[in-house]
Amino acid sequence: MSNIDCLVCHDTTGTYKKTPTGMGMPDPDVDLVKVAKNVGHTTRKSCGVCHFNGGGGEAVKHADLSRQLLHPDRNCDIHMGGYDFQCAECHRTRNHKIAGRSTSVPVAEGSRSCEDCHTEAPHYGRDLLDHHLNRHSQNIACNTCHSPIYAKCKPTKIWWDWSKAGDKNRKPKKDKYGLPDYYWKKGEFIWEESPKPVYAWFSGYVKRVLIGDRIDINAPVINLTEPVGVIEDPNAKISPFKIMKGVQAVDTRYKYFLIPHLFPRNKEDKTAYWKNLDWQKAFTDGMEVADLPYSGEYMWKETWMYWGVQHEVMPAKMALSCVQCHESLKGEQTCERCHQDNRDVDFKTIAHKGTDFSYMAEKGRDVSHLIGVTDYIDFKALGYKGDPIIYGGRFKKLPLGYKKKQ
Repeated sequence: MSNIDCLVCHDTTGTYKKTPTGMGMPDPDVDLVKVAKNVGHTTRKSCGVCHFNGGGGEAVKHADLSRQLLHPDRNCDIHMGGYDFQCAECHRTRNHKIAGRSTSVPVAEGSRSCEDCHTEAPHYGRDLLDHHLNRHSQNIACNTCHSPIYAKCKPTKIWWDWSKAGDKNRKPKKDKYGLPDYYWKKGEFIWEESPKPVYAWFSGYVKRVLIGDRIDINAPVINLTEPVGVIEDPNAKISPFKIMKGVQAVDTRYKYFLIPHLFPRNKEDKTAYWKNLDWQKAFTDGMEVADLPYSGEYMWKETWMYWGVQHEVMPAKMALSCVQCHESLKGEQTCERCHQDNRDVDFKTIAHKGTDFSYMAEKGRDVSHLIGVTDYIDFKALGYKGDPIIYGGRFKKLPLGYKKKQ
């Protein structure tokens, strides 16, 4: 908290703001006396002023944070829309150390997870499905099932090409969501609403490229952040991610990413890109401030960043069903593959009960292509031979002869 002043979080007037070139100082027009007399507890609004705008705009990098969470309905986020949670109810604070982080930053003040409130066995019923879901919780992150899509409240940016910036004559075009595909200051964009996450094994650790880190400039794609985890790691769980793809500049001699000077410091500024549209001057100035040498030679490289999907949790009845992940349950034979047929249990209803993409499409969500999809998390991409119901889990083999009976 040493770099954040108190009023950023505790202002209740909505008038406190900073100037982009003010080195963190408040805007001169802010009535600091009025703000100081009206401090209070944090709210979704006070937290969202910063966190809804990660990456320079609303819903840009964060896949699941936007102003829609100020007044969401329960299908957008069950915690904030269903129970009116404020951010601090999950991100518990002690001595102003706020637990929680995105996958793009290190754990500085503590981590938070669904299990902190819901325990390692969150499905508290006694029926057959609850038993299996609690077993799943040992290998699958909660949001893998409970956030089957992200950015369903507001489209998020999934592609950002800085190399295309600088064309003031290019007229932006609106996509099907009404969002622009171009801005001369920042380049070319692609937006998407309600996409299916990418799934990966995640042990809680993240590999990151930091300022000055040497990279392989010949690689087709450079991961700025990526989850650490493999199928053989018992501490890793299948977790959902948004991949933020883009194009950024690399120093071809020193083989690290370049930091440009973008925002003019004043009217006399002659190096800011947003004033002069000169990448060479912007990189020279930016790297000097970063205290790193710049060779004067650069190239553009595609980059990926993995952003964990942590919010926009849907109601339990809208979590993924068994059949949406396990294609082997799609036919007539379902749970009775392993369990004795019980006329008091409707196995087919149990297996098919889950996310209703048809209903979501009727409500305007862009999910028509997900209706009827099975193998939702792509088992082979995660290292399985195929559907674990047929081929077995990562640490357990199926009973002898089981596969031959299929």
